[in-house]
Amino acid sequence: MPYTLQYRPVLIDTLISNARIASYQTVFSPANDMELMGAYLWNAHACGALYPLMGAVEITLRNAIDQTLSASMGTFWWAGNRLRHRSYATGAITPYEVQAAHDSFIKATRKHISEMRSRHRLRGHLKPSHAGVIGKTEFSTWVFLLDAEFMGRGLIWPRHLSTVLRGTWPVPQAAAVLGQARDLAKTLRDFRNRLFHHEPAWKRYGVLTEADAVRHLQEKITTAERLLALIHPENLRLLQVNGLLQSARRACSTEEIRRFQHRTRVHRIRTLGQLATLAARSNTENRALEARIRRGRPQRFVVLPR
Repeated sequence: MPYTLQYRPVLIDTLISNARIASYQTVFSPANDMELMGAYLWNAHACGALYPLMGAVEITLRNAIDQTLSASMGTFWWAGNRLRHRSYATGAITPYEVQAAHDSFIKATRKHISEMRSRHRLRGHLKPSHAGVIGKTEFSTWVFLLDAEFMGRGLIWPRHLSTVLRGTWPVPQAAAVLGQARDLAKTLRDFRNRLFHHEPAWKRYGVLTEADAVRHLQEKITTAERLLALIHPENLRLLQVNGLLQSARRACSTEEIRRFQHRTRVHRIRTLGQLATLAARSNTENRALEARIRRGRPQRFVVLPR
């Protein structure tokens, strides 16, 4: 039972540390250590539900850009002087975003070659593969490529923008759509980094209450939906049909915080009709509902919608 766990001094003071969990105390205002630990575990649960969504955003954006530019400019479209930018002709100092994109491909190539040497025990001069390099790029690479420095006559944008962003454009101007796509991608890239570095997903300037934290996470899900739909609506449908969006929305909710704090009702199921009613409610409300069935020894379950 959760009431019998040694929250202090073992779990919180030693295994987690008061410094790390202090922000949970401030934002979620738990009544006791059990609720405090519940908020902490909820964060891990929410992060787990958000990982597939963030991964889908990164991979979808990466492949949309790479496949389009590969078809037009060749397999190693980023190499040499193929990837021109607006300031190139003027001889101005290379802008940060352009240099960062260039450096990221060099870094990815080195990582790919290093992996070939270590995993396959290859020696001598190694020729990198297109798929190997692309697979080693970081999310930031593709955010940099959405910069306005690549927008202009003879450059990759706007020439290829409608092929990369095949969803409904919010405005007809290519430059404005490119800017919106970049803002969405940058927001999600920063958020993804927080998730992958095991930081509280809900932390941000201005998040002062539990309601703020939930609202912040729901906004990030909406941002991911917008970018996926802009790249191609079928990307969004894939996540919807397989329940990943619903899972993320459900995980990032006040109801799930309460469940991890052991503050939700446990529904007693005595008949199949009661179970069917509970399942229908779970589906309608997109909520995880706890149930208990007494058949011999009492058994507890969580009813989840698909």
